[in-house]
Formats: sequence, C-alpha cells, structure tokens
Amino acid sequence: MNSTKVRFIERDYFRTMMVSHSSYLNDSQIEKILDTADTHWVDLTFKFFDDGSLTIIDNDTDLHIPLKDLRGAAYDFYVRQRISMIRTNLENKILQSA
Repeated sequence: MNSTKVRFIERDYFRTMMVSHSSYLNDSQIEKILDTADTHWVDLTFKFFDDGSLTIIDNDTDLHIPLKDLRGAAYDFYVRQRISMIRTNLENKILQSA
C-alpha cells in the first residue's frame, strides 16, 4: 500500500501564514513575534495511506496522536492536505477515464 508522509511544524506554519498575509512585517519582526509567543510548537508527521487511513506521529515524543486530538493549526493543516489529496485523486481518475 502506498503512503505519503508530510511533516508539519507549527512554528513554520504560522511563519508562512504571517509572511503570506502581511506585507507590513519583515522577517525579523515575524521572528520576534514568534519568539515572544512563548508556546510549545507542535512537530508532527502525517502519513496518508491510499486507502484513506492516516497515522499521525508526534516527532517530539514518537507517540501516535489520534485525529480527534488535533487542534488549531495542526487540524487546519490536516484538512488542507486531505482536500488536496482528494482533489488530486479525482483529477487523476478524470484524466484516466477521458
């Protein structure tokens, strides 16, 4: 069975969001904001299987995380990845049947 691994680093996710949505902040300002957040940044690996199943691993503890425990940016990332994979799968099926 084929699978796709995707790593999610919460700090990088927020940095990318800030860069893409603000033309007023420079890199050093964004880094300063993220540094002062004083939070534990999540670092996860998502393993998406062709049959639709999923494995989520916390890279800090090497423990499996159930999907129901995802919150905030990690859940948003998961949903966007899943939608992208479904869209790609459907486009491939349309191209095969054309």
